Amino acid sequence: MAFNSSDWTIDYALKTVTNNDSGTGANLASVTGDKTYVGPILEFFQWLATEFASSAQMDDAYPIQSDTPTVYKWLNGWGFGHADDTKYLNGGSIVSSDGLDLWSNLYTLGSQVAGTQLYLIQNDAEVSPWWETDNIDILIKVLSGGTAIQSVDTSGTLTDGGVWIYAREFGDEYDHGFANIFAGGRNPLGINTAGDGGNNTASGTVSGWNDISVTFGTISRDLNNGNGAVNYDCEVDCASRPMTEVYEYLKYITRYGETTLQLNGDDGQEYRSANEGNYLEVKKAPFGTLAGATVYGARGIWFTNYAAADFVLIDASGTTQSPPNYQKVNANHPSLSGTNVFVAESSGGLAIKNQYTIDSVTSNSITMTTSINANKAPQSGVVKVGDTKYEYTSFSGAVISGVTPDPTGETGSAYIPLLDVTADATTELSDNIIYSGDITVITSVRKYGFKPYDVETTFGSAGLNFSPILSVDPQAT
Repeated sequence: MAFNSSDWTIDYALKTVTNNDSGTGANLASVTGDKTYVGPILEFFQWLATEFASSAQMDDAYPIQSDTPTVYKWLNGWGFGHADDTKYLNGGSIVSSDGLDLWSNLYTLGSQVAGTQLYLIQNDAEVSPWWETDNIDILIKVLSGGTAIQSVDTSGTLTDGGVWIYAREFGDEYDHGFANIFAGGRNPLGINTAGDGGNNTASGTVSGWNDISVTFGTISRDLNNGNGAVNYDCEVDCASRPMTEVYEYLKYITRYGETTLQLNGDDGQEYRSANEGNYLEVKKAPFGTLAGATVYGARGIWFTNYAAADFVLIDASGTTQSPPNYQKVNANHPSLSGTNVFVAESSGGLAIKNQYTIDSVTSNSITMTTSINANKAPQSGVVKVGDTKYEYTSFSGAVISGVTPDPTGETGSAYIPLLDVTADATTELSDNIIYSGDITVITSVRKYGFKPYDVETTFGSAGLNFSPILSVDPQAT
């Protein structure tokens, strides 16, 4: 890039220097098609200094002063003719002759995916880009009429002359940074991006996953990992989707151009963390990164209603919260539909039917005398009192909740099978079971017309996946 004096006009009467293309209202890229119209402010100064050192201009007030190779000042009432003139200069700063206006120079260093549009946020608003893609070298106004243009910095403090630069092209790892450029001169900022291997789905597809929702506000949640309920700042409802899809959706709503959806009071394209100024920001992906199929959540983010607990969290206090080892019972066979499938803790090949003793009941709950063992009970499923089957939706401590039908009047012993269903498909799954140790179980599959299948086996660290042998019983006709 080289400065071209033929692009500029000096008006000695008005004391202005104006770029011939400025004032069009269009961005620079659309006016020029490339950066060749942008020139270093040093060469701009050298041109003016040469012009006003000529004999013909000895009777005109001198227009510009150089303090350093990157710091300049208008003199004697001289200035730019158009507000857009600074868009055609780079490499240094310049202040108005009255000292009330200052344009500082910001340039980026680093490597971005080709075609990345860097965008600038100043005073909580986007500055419409006039620059082209990839690394930038621009003049930004930071003092206007004697008033500093402010932005909130990384600590949450309003800062004179602060600006944010973002790189968030969907499909890439993101980056952003803050620079205080109020001192003028030349100011660098590193911005680096790369392709995101976990973000390859077309944006038009991901935009349709809007059943995922994000809600901000302090919440207390228990991950069932033994640490009890702790606080988080944001809940992401995953709409029963896998975490790989949730990750891409959260990238989508924080991409460049997301100005409709508000996230914690900011446009999506500006969102940085659940508690800006206090939490470490995850620049590559503001809600958390993806490794394989596992999302490593940013601080304060809680996931709910997910397909599988493929995540690691950081609560509001900054403590890492890893989910327990959730596993399932999976019974599968081409002829499984219509069979009764039963899996329960066993001893000597028989189901243990006295795991618990009933303490009390209500119309929709059963309280045992001891806490429910989460290693031996699905998060939701069936509780049996003798041969009577009750469904439940959850348990906590000794209390089983969401019990149907009404268990009023039940007393004595009870137990919780890992799976107890009449199959309506070729595969039947239990709800999540928190694995903390192997348990011996009896697996039974029965239907009139088949020989009974009763096999004792182990529910282990990978759960239990079994395919029963279903042989036709020729006598059962």
